[in-house]
This record gives sequence, structure tokens and C-alpha cells, in this order.
Amino acid sequence: MKLNFNVDPDFSEGIGRLSKILGYGIGEDISVTACQSERIGVSLHGKSATIYYREKVQFFRGLGILAEKARTLSDFDVTEDGFFKTVATMIDSSRCGVPTVKTVKSLLDYLAVMGYNMMMLYTEDVVELEGRPYFGYMRGRYTVSDLREIDDYAYGYGIEIIPCLECYGHMEKYLIWPEASGIKDTEGVMMAREEKTFEFIEQLISTVTGALRSNRIHIGMDEAWDMGRGAFLDKHGYVPPFDIFNEFMERLIAITDKYGLRPMMWSDMYFRISNKNNDLYYEEDIVIPDEVKAKIPENVELVFWHYGEKHQCDDYMLKKHNELGRNVIFAGGNWGWIGHFPEHNYMMSTSRFSLNACRTNNVKEAMLTIWCNDNAECDPFANLFGLSYFAELCYNENPSDEYIMKRFEACTDGDSELFYKMSYYHNDFERQPEHEHYSTRFLGKPLFWQDIMEGLYDTHLFKKKMSDHYEAAAALYEGKSSDEKWGYLYDYAYRAFDYLATKTLIAENLVPAYKRGDKEALRRIAEELLPALKEKTLKVHEAHRTAWLKNNKVIGWQNMDVRYGGVAARCETARMLILAYLNGEIYRIDELDEPRLYKGLSGFIHYSGVATVNKKT
Repeated sequence: MKLNFNVDPDFSEGIGRLSKILGYGIGEDISVTACQSERIGVSLHGKSATIYYREKVQFFRGLGILAEKARTLSDFDVTEDGFFKTVATMIDSSRCGVPTVKTVKSLLDYLAVMGYNMMMLYTEDVVELEGRPYFGYMRGRYTVSDLREIDDYAYGYGIEIIPCLECYGHMEKYLIWPEASGIKDTEGVMMAREEKTFEFIEQLISTVTGALRSNRIHIGMDEAWDMGRGAFLDKHGYVPPFDIFNEFMERLIAITDKYGLRPMMWSDMYFRISNKNNDLYYEEDIVIPDEVKAKIPENVELVFWHYGEKHQCDDYMLKKHNELGRNVIFAGGNWGWIGHFPEHNYMMSTSRFSLNACRTNNVKEAMLTIWCNDNAECDPFANLFGLSYFAELCYNENPSDEYIMKRFEACTDGDSELFYKMSYYHNDFERQPEHEHYSTRFLGKPLFWQDIMEGLYDTHLFKKKMSDHYEAAAALYEGKSSDEKWGYLYDYAYRAFDYLATKTLIAENLVPAYKRGDKEALRRIAEELLPALKEKTLKVHEAHRTAWLKNNKVIGWQNMDVRYGGVAARCETARMLILAYLNGEIYRIDELDEPRLYKGLSGFIHYSGVATVNKKT
């Protein structure tokens, strides 16, 4: 398909970039004009097409719709409701997996076609600061020139890059160093009432915002659970947390005001402080007292983050936020932080509910967060399915899943079924689409990393076998590695499912065989299944490494080498122990003698919670 563009030259750069993704060339088949108006949409009549847009990025979204529909239709007219003025995403770059500048640019290409007009980079300490060599040390930090390059690239699409910082808590990675001792209160929270703290924060804010065009900034301020309980307590004695928080906010907002910035923050601390019974965020009976409302800075915007554990809370929580008299931004989650692949089913149901609640409550800024949480096991581009789904719900009130799947394929040239079914990593959603509690959906990561001999999650497999499910899932991806664009990701999925099929088969049979004295079954596990599992561990390790090095900076991968290497080593030890038992060299296997006790699942579980009983979940 050849397109002849009669549009503002400002669009030329983006048009050139997207030609390969959308599959068009430059020629005379269709003449394309652009019309800036309140309407968002595309019309094609014969050989004449018009793209209607409010903001620049919507031209590129419209271009994607045109490229999709013009292949089969010569006459159509599409108008989208465009309820949301901001369609945003936040990319987590602080959990060991730091996307390269090249990867961020590639993500921006897809975001432009989907119609995102804002992207945040979540950077705790992964930014280079002059005179602070330990800030982001060995963490893959971005330089100022990196940030400028990303910002310039996004500007070509009309996408606003906003820094997403942590200005109080979540600073664990930096506060471990002696360099930061003067600004440390507790393990992850910086020291209030300390001039050095605010000198540091001002340097961080001025450095990052100085590299970007936007005057908006996300200042974090969430989950500062233990503020005032460490070095602050030693120095100042007990001060009510609310007083510490408000005093800190006053100093912080003075800095953002100094640089002419428009700050937003996670809203949870105001709700937790106001909860008389506990520190929970989503309780319906929380009442924000007038004295708390009065302390919220007038020019700060509140980000209500909710990822769907309690569907019913979005409506009343958005009402509570609106009552605070500040601009409200909704942040949902793509559920890609819990293992190697996102849980798309949960993302789909929660996104529909949450965005409908936004429409009902007139909240017009919406963001999909791409958290990584635990070493960024999930490839950045595995999140494209969720990003596409979320965007379609923002631009159209109630599109069908079938329509959204087609839009995903048009935007990415990926197979919608193969991307969607990466969710099979977590559970069997064909035979059991509903789950009594959200956490019971997330079997994949615990089963992937649990020790083969301790089997902390074996009771889930005794209740519901998963080996046949993972075997069938692996078959979906076998032989798909030749796909030019997404073959590496399909191969990664195949290797992960193939590994899980064997690992769960062992877990389903190991303890039962040991308890009933079935030596034949134990010998098969030792001589056939455990060597096969070791080999599949090496294969998924290799596939994961290929994906990581393709899209992330190298720093951070070392943790995954250690994890996979540990799994492979445990296969050898397990084989040795079982054979020693069968050969009469030992009379018992301690781990298998232990009763298999129930261990609960979590949608936020970390590696340390699944790999050993000796660390916190």
C-alpha cells in the first residue's frame, strides 16, 4: 500500500519511522490529509483519506487505523470517543532490568500507533548524578544525554516524557551506600528535617527535569511505611508520621515550585494516614479529615493506583479522590510484574472495570503501569498486548475483545493469540476461568522457581495437576521461533512452558511416590525426568538471556544467571539424593519426609518468597 501524505511537515519524522511497522510505502495509491479538530478518527473514500486528531500523537494512531482498514476496505468512516485527555504508561526501569535507549525508542513507536500521549520512566536511582558516584552504581543508570535522546524521539510523535521519581521512600538501592548515610532514616526512606536530603532531592529533580521538555513530574511519595522510625527517631524523638510527611511535602513542593514544575504523587499515604483501623488504602469507610485535606498541597495532582485486587473499590475510591479537590489521575496495572509473562486475563477484566469507573467519575487521565518488581523477568515487549488493550478502552467505551485483538495485530504485527496465551504461564484459564481469590490465579512464578526437593507449593499441584496444561501450552509455541519480529519472544515462551511441564510433572509425583515406596517411579524421576529438567533449565536460561540482551542493559542479568544456575544445580543434587536412597546408601530423604504444608500464593510474590523458607515473602 502506497500513501501520499499532504500533511504538516512536523509529522514527517514519525511517518518515516512507522512505515515498516505499519507496512506502507510512499506513493499515489491513497492521498492522506490531516485535520486538527475535536474529532478523533479516520475516513477513507476511494483514494482520499483524512485523519482527524486533537493532539499530534492521535494522527499516528489514525495512521495505524488507516493502514489496517485500507487493506480490505475502500470506503469507511471511524470516529472514536476519545474520552481520556491523557493516555499514559509508566515503564519501570529500576528493578535490575533497565531497557536500553534503543528499546525505549522501539516502545515509543508502538505507543504512538496505539495513541499514547504520555510515557513515564520510573527511575529510582538509575540516573547519573554528578558528584554522586554511588547513585545508580552497577544498576545500569541512564545518562542525561540518554534522557534527552529519548525525549527528542518521543517529541517526534507528540508523546510527553515525564520523570517518575521517588522523593522519599523506595530508595533502598541507594541508601545501602555510605555515600548516602547522611540522608538515610530507615532502610528505604530518606531522612526528613535534614538539609542534605533536600539538597540531594533538588539535584535529582533539576538533573532529570532539565533533560526533558515537560514541566510535569511524578514525585512518588508512596509506601513510606516506616518514616521517622530510624535515624530520625534517634535524632528527633517520636514525631507523628502525618506531621513528618506534611513537613516533608512542604519542602519538596517548594523545590518543584522553584523549577516551575507541575507535580503529581501517589495518593496512598493520605488515605493510609486517615485510616483509623489500619494502614490499608482501599477501605470504603475511610474518611479524609478536613485537617488532612488542608495539608495536601494545592498544586499537587493525585494518582490513584489500583491494580484490581478489589474490583468494587474503583468507583468509591475515585469519588473520594474527586472530593479532595485536586486533579486525579488513575493508574492501573498490566500484571507483568509477577513472573516471566503478564497475566492478561486479569489485566483485561480489571482495565474494563477501572476505566468505566473513570468515565463515570469524569477522571480523564489514565495510565497503565508496567512494573517489574522482581528483576524484570518479563520482557518489555511482552507487555504490548496489555498496552494495546488499555489504549483501545481509552479511545472507545466498550469495544469487543475481538476488535481489540485485531487492533493489536495491526499495531504490532504480532499474533494476538500467542501474545494473549502467554498468560497460561500463570494458570489454566480454559478449564478454570474464575478464581475464588485473585492470588490463586498466579501459580506460574512460584512453580517456576520453587525448589524441586522442598516443594513449598506442591499442595496446589496435588489439588490441581498442571503438567498437562503446561505441555499443551508449550505445543502452541513450538516451532514459532522463526517469526522475524517476535520469534525470540515465542521461543522464550516455549522454553518456559516446556520447563514448567517437566518440573510440575516431577512435583506432582515425587512426594507421593516416596511416601508409598514406589521405587520404580522414583528411579524414573532420578534417571529420566531430573536430567531432562536440568537440560530444559539450561534451554530456558538461554532463551531468557537472549531476550534480555536484546532489550535490556547487561547490568542486572547477573541475578538471573544465579537463579537459573541454582535450579540446574539442584537438579543434580536431587538426582544424587534419590539414587543414593534407592541404592541403600541413605535410609531417608529429609525434604521428602517433611509433610507438604499449604503455602499461599500472592500476586506480588518475589523470588525470595518462592525459593526458600528462610526468607520473607
